[in-house]
Amino acid sequence: MESSATTNPPAIEVRALVKRFGEVTALDGLDLRVPRGSCFGLLGPNGAGKTTTVSILTTLIRPTGGVARLLGRDVVAERDAVRRDLGLVFQESTLDPELTSREHLDLYARLYHLEDRRARVDEIIALLGLEEVADRPTRFYSGGMKRRLEIGRGLLHRPQVLFLDEPTLGLDVHARRAIWDHLRSLSDGGDTTVFLTTHSMEEADSLCEQIAIIDHGRVVASGSPSRLKSELGGDVVRLALERADGAIDRLNRLDGVSEVIREDPDSESTATLRVTLVDGPRRLAALIEAVRSFGVLEVTMQRPTLDHVFLHHTGHSFEGPTDSA
Repeated sequence: MESSATTNPPAIEVRALVKRFGEVTALDGLDLRVPRGSCFGLLGPNGAGKTTTVSILTTLIRPTGGVARLLGRDVVAERDAVRRDLGLVFQESTLDPELTSREHLDLYARLYHLEDRRARVDEIIALLGLEEVADRPTRFYSGGMKRRLEIGRGLLHRPQVLFLDEPTLGLDVHARRAIWDHLRSLSDGGDTTVFLTTHSMEEADSLCEQIAIIDHGRVVASGSPSRLKSELGGDVVRLALERADGAIDRLNRLDGVSEVIREDPDSESTATLRVTLVDGPRRLAALIEAVRSFGVLEVTMQRPTLDHVFLHHTGHSFEGPTDSA
């Protein structure tokens, strides 16, 4: 008898995945596991391997080594079957400005040979809330409307796994929230697994049940956003000082301090330090007193965020979406 792991494999399973481009190693033994019906976020600095990972999982490029499976199917050996079960929404718009929503969706429905083409197109238009503009050329659409249409196009053939590259990049806050609500409804229903790459920590924290942070082609942290934040071990205090010589050593000897990172190591004048402090509200006064002689310019304190998690595991702040690896 087959085990449940065999009969009901995860949506995505990656083991020891390697991809080299000449002498450049984009992925160096990557491991991922994404449960079905969840929303999963892949985060990482520019060049960390996010684009390469998605390209392999969506069968656009072949790995150099390792195994990648989508719904139990090998993405190389069973490429055609894998493609039938996935949807892909690119970061850059691929809409024809002269076509309407209905024409875009009808074209793709024909390409997928959908038997219920017209009914499915109407269903997606209603799902997206685009009924009033369905017969208007997309050149007249707002950024949020265009993005909703592209997501709807990716869902048209009822894929079990939907890949999204920067789904809300460049959208205003209202359009972004509308997209988030729509994506939550997809994964909450349990029928669609959402796999997204994003440079928005707020987006990942709001949408994803699980995330993985990759750096230099490997996973450096994974888990739920809440668990990853709690693992930092305290509140985050940012100190701006007139000088740093000796300040880090003094802070590291202070009770409750678990980590001190200088955020501007190249600065020759002032210094900005990020201090992880257990029970920050109670210990903050002692911390400030310990560095008073170094010239305290500014103090801020906040609960750990995914930005702090990212900085902790990669050593630098999150950058803009120019990842090409």
